[in-house]
Amino acid sequence: MYSAGTHVHNNAIGKFRRDCPQWVKSGIYLVPVTNSSKRNHSTVNAGLRRLRDPEAHAKYLFRKLSRLLRANRSAPNAETVHQLRTTVRRIQTLATSLGEQDSKAFGKFDKLLVEIFEKAGKVRDLDVQLEALNTISLLPSVEDDKALLQNYLQRQRAKRQRKLTTTVQEELIKRLPKRQRRAKALLLKAANQPLNSETRRTIDLHKEVLPFVEKLHSSHFDAETLHELRLEVKHVRYAAEAAGDVGAEMVALLKPVQDAIGGWHDWWTLVETADRVLGPLPGHPLMTILRSKMRARFTTSIAALKPLEARLSDTLELGEQKRPGPMLVRQELAAAANAS
Repeated sequence: MYSAGTHVHNNAIGKFRRDCPQWVKSGIYLVPVTNSSKRNHSTVNAGLRRLRDPEAHAKYLFRKLSRLLRANRSAPNAETVHQLRTTVRRIQTLATSLGEQDSKAFGKFDKLLVEIFEKAGKVRDLDVQLEALNTISLLPSVEDDKALLQNYLQRQRAKRQRKLTTTVQEELIKRLPKRQRRAKALLLKAANQPLNSETRRTIDLHKEVLPFVEKLHSSHFDAETLHELRLEVKHVRYAAEAAGDVGAEMVALLKPVQDAIGGWHDWWTLVETADRVLGPLPGHPLMTILRSKMRARFTTSIAALKPLEARLSDTLELGEQKRPGPMLVRQELAAAANAS
């Protein structure tokens, strides 16, 4: 009745789960669930989600983008704003991985995406700060400071939301649909070349990951480098997703690291905002709590990052003798460029 790799319409999922409890929906694929995979779901090598091939991934992303643009036309909630940003990032990463980021069709589309992405980012930054602030218990000593900071964040959120929804509404009426169709056609063509075609574009995970592994090797993990690595982790993870099943293990490695660094960044942003709103002068117990939370998330982020170099190297089968240094990275990238 149902088989692995079968796409199931959302309306049929409920009936399917009742009839076939041994299968669950994973992305757009159906994968078997066994007792062992349930037990080992938290490990990297067990319960890996089956990923889409690049063509199916592109189709999925553009469908999702259309839905999220409609959802962000008026009163978007925190989740739809977040999903809009991550979907835009994934489309940009897919275009880069397929070598189409500088093409005329994608460039015009990306220009609109960047504008929407930046405005959604300002809303997202406020959403994560509100979420972090709400986790702090309402103690008498911080009650006034918390209310003041919360009111400021909510006012700023409403202001930024209006700018986002106005931009999305205007672009959906004007240029965005046409440019989106052209960009989608371009990426689908790039991802759907025959296997023996000289023009076929493939996603080379070595080319995507080696520079990041080298950066991990040379980083000292302070606040500044953590900002840079946060963006690098996102890019490599999204490239691994776009590569299909070959990137599944890498996605499983990177996701918890991305979450850990993201948690630190949320608290760092909140501390920056609180400094402006409450002032740097002493006498604000809330600031002490916020900085303590930020330091704890920083420690967690570093602990997640430290083993990542070795794990990614093992996933790429580099081995101890071939652990990348600057010369190896340059050699690998030159070989990939000459082969393409």
